[in-house]
Amino acid sequence: MSAAESFEPALATEVEAGDDPWLVSLLSLPDCGPSRLQGLLDRHGSAEAAWGVIVAGRPLGVEGVARKISERWSDVARATDVDMTWQAMQNLGIRAHRLHSPGYPERLGEDVDPPELIFELGAVPSGLTVGIVGTRSCSAYGQRCAHELGQALARAGVSIVSGLALGIDAAAHRGALAALADDERGAGRPIGVVGSGLDVVYPKRNAGLWAEVADAGALLSESPPGTDPAKWRFPARNRIIAAMSDAVVVVESHERGGSLLTVDEALRRDVPVGVIPGPITSRSAAGSNRLLVDGATPVLNAEDVLAMIGVPVDETAPPGFASGPTTSPLLDAIGWEAATMDQIFLRSGLTMSDLAVEIERLVASGTITRNGPWIERVR
Repeated sequence: MSAAESFEPALATEVEAGDDPWLVSLLSLPDCGPSRLQGLLDRHGSAEAAWGVIVAGRPLGVEGVARKISERWSDVARATDVDMTWQAMQNLGIRAHRLHSPGYPERLGEDVDPPELIFELGAVPSGLTVGIVGTRSCSAYGQRCAHELGQALARAGVSIVSGLALGIDAAAHRGALAALADDERGAGRPIGVVGSGLDVVYPKRNAGLWAEVADAGALLSESPPGTDPAKWRFPARNRIIAAMSDAVVVVESHERGGSLLTVDEALRRDVPVGVIPGPITSRSAAGSNRLLVDGATPVLNAEDVLAMIGVPVDETAPPGFASGPTTSPLLDAIGWEAATMDQIFLRSGLTMSDLAVEIERLVASGTITRNGPWIERVR
């Protein structure tokens, strides 16, 4: 094969997609995040030019890229076929949109800190959006609130944005999908923003949910296909959640929870922040309750959130998310932290037989839930 023949695929890619294939390959380099990518583009003018410098092993002249990193990049780049990388992405059904290009999400393009390249699986819906975020290690109460809020807002035509993590994120998206199952045309569609490549499911136990969100709405990431999750990618992901949302609601957050980073990004963008109040004795709600003290908007139902984004509300709406018995001597004995049967027995003063009957009644009403030996209050 001649030199001219071996170069033809790259020329074909360039005509078809401009500089984007080289952008994808640059982002695929180890630890090439948004700031380093921007430094390469600013210094060398285009992704293709930067790639050529890396392949040649010449000094990059980019702040924050040490010699060891550039040498590693050079080794990886020499073993990378740009055209094959681009084609593999397309074969997965993933699209890459350059900032200011026609396919780039409009609200993200207007952001103060937009990704240079965004990867999409599915199709980002138009219309109003609400980000629902919270802790992975949530209580049953928080999980129920997230599900019911996601479902109610989706029924009102609002798209739910979240990070597809365990806990609150997953519950909110499952609620949105439940609304969509009831009303395929009128319900809002989910948007998942993730911290790995769109072909790298994280966490793995959310694989089914991941596929459902992609099929019903869209998945977004600024990480190229094949990228494993890394700790630094999630704070960067959180800014995209905030940028894609007309309002952000925190369901439950620990005192130093990652959700608070999303709140910071929302406030940076003047995106209103709402919080579902949690029990003051619950550690999983310590951070979110503190947000209320600091002035965040209390959220007691979906109508509160709709009011935050300018949608007319029904003044006769119920005051909370759930219905059913919420007062009982047994509930006081359980409290808002998971407890065992023995612990509840000692606190309640009931006989073991009366205790068992009362627990069954509250489980049937949806007021408490059981998870192995643990019993937890839901509402």
